[in-house]
Amino acid sequence: MIQRVQSIYLALALIAAILLFFFPIVSFVHLNQVANDSIKELIEIRATGKYAETIEGFKQIQTYLANLIALGGIMVGLVAAIFSYKNRKQQTLICWAVILLTIVLSVLTMLKVQPENTPAVSNWTVKTGAYLLSVILILTLFARKAIAKDEALIKSVDRLR
Repeated sequence: MIQRVQSIYLALALIAAILLFFFPIVSFVHLNQVANDSIKELIEIRATGKYAETIEGFKQIQTYLANLIALGGIMVGLVAAIFSYKNRKQQTLICWAVILLTIVLSVLTMLKVQPENTPAVSNWTVKTGAYLLSVILILTLFARKAIAKDEALIKSVDRLR
Protein backbone atom coordinates (compact mmCIF):
# COMPACT_ATOMS: atom_id res chain seq x y z
CA MET A 1 0.00 0.00 0.00
CA ILE A 2 1.06 3.56 -0.60
CA GLN A 3 0.62 4.54 3.06
CA ARG A 4 3.42 2.32 4.32
CA VAL A 5 6.35 3.71 6.29
CA GLN A 6 8.74 3.59 3.33
CA SER A 7 6.35 5.76 1.32
CA ILE A 8 6.46 8.39 4.04
CA TYR A 9 10.26 8.30 4.10
CA LEU A 10 10.39 8.57 0.31
CA ALA A 11 7.87 11.44 0.29
CA LEU A 12 9.93 13.34 2.86
CA ALA A 13 13.07 12.72 0.79
CA LEU A 14 11.21 14.07 -2.27
CA ILE A 15 10.27 17.22 -0.34
CA ALA A 16 13.93 17.66 0.65
CA ALA A 17 14.97 17.23 -3.00
CA ILE A 18 12.46 19.88 -4.09
CA LEU A 19 13.77 22.24 -1.40
CA LEU A 20 17.27 21.90 -2.88
CA PHE A 21 16.09 24.13 -5.74
CA PHE A 22 15.47 26.98 -3.29
CA PHE A 23 18.12 26.71 -0.58
CA PRO A 24 21.83 27.47 -1.05
CA ILE A 25 24.43 24.87 -0.18
CA VAL A 26 27.38 27.19 0.51
CA SER A 27 27.88 30.94 0.48
CA PHE A 28 31.12 32.92 0.54
CA VAL A 29 32.52 36.35 -0.18
CA HIS A 30 34.71 36.59 -3.28
CA LEU A 31 37.18 39.48 -3.55
CA ASN A 32 37.65 40.73 -7.11
CA GLN A 33 40.75 42.85 -7.82
CA VAL A 34 39.84 45.46 -10.44
CA ALA A 35 42.30 48.33 -11.16
CA ASN A 36 43.80 48.53 -7.63
CA ASP A 37 40.32 48.34 -6.16
CA SER A 38 38.86 45.28 -4.45
CA ILE A 39 35.18 44.52 -4.89
CA LYS A 40 33.47 42.13 -2.50
CA GLU A 41 30.90 39.89 -4.10
CA LEU A 42 28.61 37.51 -2.19
CA ILE A 43 28.40 34.16 -3.99
CA GLU A 44 25.95 31.35 -3.29
CA ILE A 45 26.35 27.82 -4.59
CA ARG A 46 23.06 26.00 -5.07
CA ALA A 47 22.31 22.63 -6.59
CA THR A 48 21.21 24.39 -9.77
CA GLY A 49 24.16 26.75 -10.20
CA LYS A 50 26.27 29.63 -8.97
CA TYR A 51 24.50 32.83 -7.90
CA ALA A 52 25.88 36.32 -7.23
CA GLU A 53 24.17 38.98 -5.15
CA THR A 54 22.87 41.99 -7.06
CA ILE A 55 20.68 44.93 -6.12
CA GLU A 56 17.52 43.03 -7.13
CA GLY A 57 18.55 39.85 -5.29
CA PHE A 58 20.58 36.84 -6.32
CA LYS A 59 21.21 36.37 -10.04
CA GLN A 60 22.36 33.10 -11.57
CA ILE A 61 25.80 33.49 -13.16
CA GLN A 62 26.51 29.84 -13.92
CA THR A 63 24.30 26.77 -14.43
CA TYR A 64 25.41 23.33 -13.31
CA LEU A 65 23.83 21.02 -15.90
CA ALA A 66 25.22 17.78 -14.41
CA ASN A 67 23.80 18.75 -11.00
CA LEU A 68 20.41 19.48 -12.55
CA ILE A 69 20.38 16.09 -14.28
CA ALA A 70 21.35 14.30 -11.05
CA LEU A 71 18.73 16.21 -9.03
CA GLY A 72 16.09 15.48 -11.65
CA GLY A 73 17.06 11.80 -11.56
CA ILE A 74 16.74 11.80 -7.77
CA MET A 75 13.28 13.34 -7.92
CA VAL A 76 12.06 11.00 -10.68
CA GLY A 77 13.51 8.03 -8.79
CA LEU A 78 11.79 9.01 -5.57
CA VAL A 79 8.42 9.41 -7.29
CA ALA A 80 8.90 6.07 -9.07
CA ALA A 81 9.82 4.39 -5.77
CA ILE A 82 6.75 5.80 -4.05
CA PHE A 83 4.42 4.45 -6.73
CA SER A 84 6.10 1.07 -7.19
CA TYR A 85 4.92 -0.11 -3.78
CA LYS A 86 3.51 -3.35 -5.25
CA ASN A 87 6.94 -4.49 -6.48
CA ARG A 88 9.32 -4.35 -3.51
CA LYS A 89 12.33 -5.63 -5.45
CA GLN A 90 11.95 -2.85 -8.00
CA GLN A 91 11.42 -0.35 -5.18
CA THR A 92 14.65 -1.53 -3.57
CA LEU A 93 16.60 -1.11 -6.81
CA ILE A 94 15.18 2.38 -7.30
CA CYS A 95 16.17 3.30 -3.74
CA TRP A 96 19.74 2.16 -4.38
CA ALA A 97 19.80 4.23 -7.59
CA VAL A 98 18.54 7.28 -5.67
CA ILE A 99 21.22 6.76 -3.03
CA LEU A 100 23.88 6.55 -5.74
CA LEU A 101 22.56 9.68 -7.47
CA THR A 102 22.51 11.55 -4.16
CA ILE A 103 26.16 10.68 -3.58
CA VAL A 104 27.00 11.74 -7.15
CA LEU A 105 25.14 15.05 -6.63
CA SER A 106 27.02 15.64 -3.37
CA VAL A 107 30.38 15.01 -5.02
CA LEU A 108 29.55 17.19 -8.04
CA THR A 109 28.40 20.01 -5.80
CA MET A 110 31.46 19.85 -3.58
CA LEU A 111 33.69 19.94 -6.67
CA LYS A 112 31.91 23.12 -7.78
CA VAL A 113 32.29 24.68 -4.33
CA GLN A 114 36.09 24.54 -4.46
CA PRO A 115 37.21 28.04 -5.48
CA GLU A 116 39.82 28.64 -8.16
CA ASN A 117 41.53 31.40 -6.20
CA THR A 118 41.51 30.48 -2.50
CA PRO A 119 43.08 33.70 -1.11
CA ALA A 120 40.31 35.73 -2.77
CA VAL A 121 37.60 33.87 -0.84
CA SER A 122 36.47 34.55 2.72
CA ASN A 123 33.52 34.02 5.06
CA TRP A 124 32.61 30.47 4.07
CA THR A 125 29.20 29.50 5.38
CA VAL A 126 27.55 26.11 5.07
CA LYS A 127 23.87 26.62 4.34
CA THR A 128 20.69 24.54 4.58
CA GLY A 129 21.13 22.85 1.20
CA ALA A 130 24.21 20.96 2.40
CA TYR A 131 22.12 19.33 5.11
CA LEU A 132 19.29 18.56 2.71
CA LEU A 133 21.61 16.30 0.71
CA SER A 134 22.27 14.30 3.88
CA VAL A 135 18.55 14.24 4.70
CA ILE A 136 17.74 12.77 1.27
CA LEU A 137 20.41 10.10 1.73
CA ILE A 138 19.33 9.15 5.27
CA LEU A 139 15.60 9.06 4.47
CA THR A 140 16.20 6.90 1.41
CA LEU A 141 18.28 4.50 3.53
CA PHE A 142 15.45 4.38 6.09
CA ALA A 143 12.98 3.63 3.29
CA ARG A 144 15.26 0.85 2.02
CA LYS A 145 15.35 -0.66 5.51
CA ALA A 146 11.53 -0.47 5.79
CA ILE A 147 11.18 -2.19 2.39
CA ALA A 148 13.47 -4.99 3.60
CA LYS A 149 11.34 -5.34 6.75
CA ASP A 150 8.18 -5.64 4.63
CA GLU A 151 9.83 -8.24 2.44
CA ALA A 152 10.89 -10.26 5.50
CA LEU A 153 7.36 -10.06 6.89
CA ILE A 154 5.86 -11.33 3.63
CA LYS A 155 8.36 -14.21 3.49
CA SER A 156 7.57 -15.20 7.10
CA VAL A 157 3.84 -15.24 6.37
CA ASP A 158 4.44 -17.37 3.27
CA ARG A 159 6.38 -19.89 5.36
CA LEU A 160 3.48 -20.26 7.78
CA ARG A 161 1.07 -21.26 5.00
